[in-house]
Amino acid sequence: MNDIELKRRQQKQDRKSMKNKFVYLNRIALAIIAATTTLTLIPTLRAAPTDRGCATPVIEQYGVGHNISGDTPLKWRAFIPNDSQTHPAIIVIHGGNFDAGDFTNTQTDQDLVCAGFCVFDIEYRLSPPGKVQGQGSDLGRYPEQTDDVATAIRAARNPAPGSVAFGRVNGKVGAVGGSAGASHAAYCAAAPSLGGDQLDAAVLLSVASDLHDPASLIDKRCAEFGADVRNYVGCSPGPACDSNGGLLDLASPYRRFTRSSSPVFIVASNLDPMPPNQFTILVNTVAAVGVPNCEQLLITERPRPNGCTGHSFELWPDVKDQAIAFLNTSLQVASPTVRDAD
Repeated sequence: MNDIELKRRQQKQDRKSMKNKFVYLNRIALAIIAATTTLTLIPTLRAAPTDRGCATPVIEQYGVGHNISGDTPLKWRAFIPNDSQTHPAIIVIHGGNFDAGDFTNTQTDQDLVCAGFCVFDIEYRLSPPGKVQGQGSDLGRYPEQTDDVATAIRAARNPAPGSVAFGRVNGKVGAVGGSAGASHAAYCAAAPSLGGDQLDAAVLLSVASDLHDPASLIDKRCAEFGADVRNYVGCSPGPACDSNGGLLDLASPYRRFTRSSSPVFIVASNLDPMPPNQFTILVNTVAAVGVPNCEQLLITERPRPNGCTGHSFELWPDVKDQAIAFLNTSLQVASPTVRDAD
């Protein structure tokens, strides 16, 4: 074999070696890119909702209810997603005829935190005979309960440095309320009380919207609406209590709605223990004044032995997907996949 042939073979081997080296380096580069992409995606994957038990609640004091008879410490159960991101806040407001109930709507709380919200299930002062711990001789009548909800909204919008929610909310605050709690949510979605406390959106389950509606005051099918609202406001039957411009009317959420109110999703069942006019009055009111982006849903169920259908948070399983979609749209966040928390 002459020198020329040897030189050609050597050049061929060098080219093959260079090609193999290039392929090897290219594989390394692809591996690095893949690793970098994986690391970049990890926070997104961790931020996605999980199937169940998405957060462990932490009980905190969110504020104080003031009254001449003494101050009442107010607490909430905070559910914060297990990630490092910021999220909209949702206030969950229990029902109970304005004089009972507590902050343990666990299924709703978990559904909402699994959907990517910071959730605050709140307690508030109750009208007599109901009391929360520390309420003492405070009667808890209007406007104390709506004042407490307004306090919770401000606290959720800007949590205190010692709160588990500090640095985890993005300034948007919505609500899900049932029955009396829906009344308070509607009241605070309609207009601010002291500033910074108007909800950005609210889901209203079996809302009490017009406390002085004559047909509702005599409705006794499955609940004593008239007795409950008069106890809440602290007045007796008569013109001063029941008339247009009377105490019940002045405490009613429907009066506060204007075009600048926040969107509400109004939900009831066909034979809801909440008098049917309460659903109709608020649906008509928000349409008449032009509140933007409101929604409504009347759920049809078979009557129970008492002649009534589902009420308040009993309706949540039927409406949760639509409610969460409404809150996502209203609070301007991307809609995650809704999953059961069970």
